Amino acid sequence: MEIIGRREMIHLPEWGGFFIPAKIDTGAFRTAVHCDSYQEKEIAGKNCLEVIFTWEENDHPIVVLFDKFKKRVIKNSFGQTEERYCVRTAIKIGQKTIQSEVTLTNRSGMKYPVLLGRKTIGKKFLVDVSQINLNTF
Repeated sequence: MEIIGRREMIHLPEWGGFFIPAKIDTGAFRTAVHCDSYQEKEIAGKNCLEVIFTWEENDHPIVVLFDKFKKRVIKNSFGQTEERYCVRTAIKIGQKTIQSEVTLTNRSGMKYPVLLGRKTIGKKFLVDVSQINLNTF
């Protein structure tokens, strides 16, 4: 298994190919990604989810359309349940690319726009909490 630190730069190749800082959280079950807004739209007769992402690392908002998505009831860090959209996407950490389900939420009040949960990192990575940014691209 590849070793990662408590924070890593990750790559989201299906969302425009940019790098973004992520906090590794073995206490969280699912991965959460910050988004500014989302809405369901009908495009060419198909129900799609339009998501707008804005991160400090980018000059402009990124709009991504998902034709496959679902809603899940998630318990947030405060112990409250909330309904979130979930999508599957590729996440690249170092030289390893994995497919993972991520939830979309507003993390604007958090230090890191992405929280990688144990469902994403489990059985694929070991976490060394004394290190940060161990992986390079």
